[in-house]
Amino acid sequence: MTIQLLRKLYIPGLMVKEDLRKGELPGAKEAFSTGFGVAYPAIVETFFIALIHMVNTIMVSIMGAGAIAAVGIVGQPLFIVQTLVFSLNASVTAIAARRRGQGDADGAASVLKQGMLLSLIFSVSLSAIAYPLAYPFLAFTGAQSDIIDIAVGYFRILLLGVPITSLSMTISAAQRGTGNTRASMRINLVANIVTITGNFLLIGGNLGFPRLGVAGAGISTICGWTAGLTLAIISVSHKGHFLFLFTREHWRFDKKTVGAMYTVASGAFLEQICMRVGFFMYTRIVAGLGTTMFAAHMILSNIISLSFAFGEGFGISASSLVGQNLGAKRPDLSILYGKICQRMSLISSTVIFIILMLFGGRMVLLYSNDPEIIQAAGMILPIIGLIIYGQASQMIFMGSLRGAGDTRYIAYVSMVSIMILRPIIAYVLVYPVGLGLLGGWISFLFDQYLRLTLTFRRFSSGKWMNIRL
Repeated sequence: MTIQLLRKLYIPGLMVKEDLRKGELPGAKEAFSTGFGVAYPAIVETFFIALIHMVNTIMVSIMGAGAIAAVGIVGQPLFIVQTLVFSLNASVTAIAARRRGQGDADGAASVLKQGMLLSLIFSVSLSAIAYPLAYPFLAFTGAQSDIIDIAVGYFRILLLGVPITSLSMTISAAQRGTGNTRASMRINLVANIVTITGNFLLIGGNLGFPRLGVAGAGISTICGWTAGLTLAIISVSHKGHFLFLFTREHWRFDKKTVGAMYTVASGAFLEQICMRVGFFMYTRIVAGLGTTMFAAHMILSNIISLSFAFGEGFGISASSLVGQNLGAKRPDLSILYGKICQRMSLISSTVIFIILMLFGGRMVLLYSNDPEIIQAAGMILPIIGLIIYGQASQMIFMGSLRGAGDTRYIAYVSMVSIMILRPIIAYVLVYPVGLGLLGGWISFLFDQYLRLTLTFRRFSSGKWMNIRL
């Protein structure tokens, strides 16, 4: 029985119904090699970003729990400022993937260039608006009086670099769409290595550099973003590559490209709004537990981000391969590679689950030896073990739908699960029921499995295969 189930799960010929096939399907070795070949650079990229973020938080922790909380609470406001760029980049990835499948290099260049122009306009405008509003913005987020001044200073430093990282992210989005995940991996690895080096020098004041604390972490981040943008521009500067930036054509906005971008980005924007509002409310609820509990929450968020890295990597692979095969008029291969990526994510989730159960407690000790934090983490680590399975699979199905341009459905899922139900459940469990931080993480668990259920049903319906870009 178990062998038969594994055959059904992992043999390509059993993943796509015969009436949906448009041609010959690849064998298991070829299919999994193709899926992993696109996924592994994205996995390496996101894993090391998460790992370096962990190291950064550990570095900041020398300043105390308040510093951890100050850096952590800036995350959601910063994401809100970048919402339009994230939405735009979803369209850049989806359309670049289609153009790659169609063999249309001019079309891919067009979406890259016009995406960069819009990215610059959005990021400069929103950063300029957010800068003078930093204090009330973070106060509303839930920053306590003991950390708000530090958080505001850190937030304002990062806002200065948002246009830089936005351009880099847009180029990376186009590269991912065309399947060149290695370029995106190199861009982000270099950016984060520069950031962590700067943190070592500036947070604690090593090797003769000034001790700037949390502000030093902000300055280092901007240096890393600048290095990333430099490498991103170099990656699209090679004539003869599928994506080439330095031609005179395609810098003006055209109806076809902007129309296709709007189709995807409008849904992605709604998704981002729902996500950011939901995460914003969720963060505010948890922040209300006080600085120590919020610091514990950020430590646990750092730990689960390692599993998120694998889900994100396979999700990027699914998005790229689904979009490319739809462009090549092989929706059957889009189904296949969506499922291939989901199967691989299950394997990685199992490995991460074992590591987490064996070493999760020791990972918490890297950040803090505060008894309250250690006790809270001990209760929540088993919940995280359950979360990672739902998280990994729903990210692959969401990535597949994004690659097809089905962002409006994802927006609906985000609205119901993240913006409405997750904060409501979190508030009820944290305060009236009295579960504290544990209640917040139970709501996180519910959110992940609801998203998994809804996105799996949508993927299985096949409606996403009929979207035209």
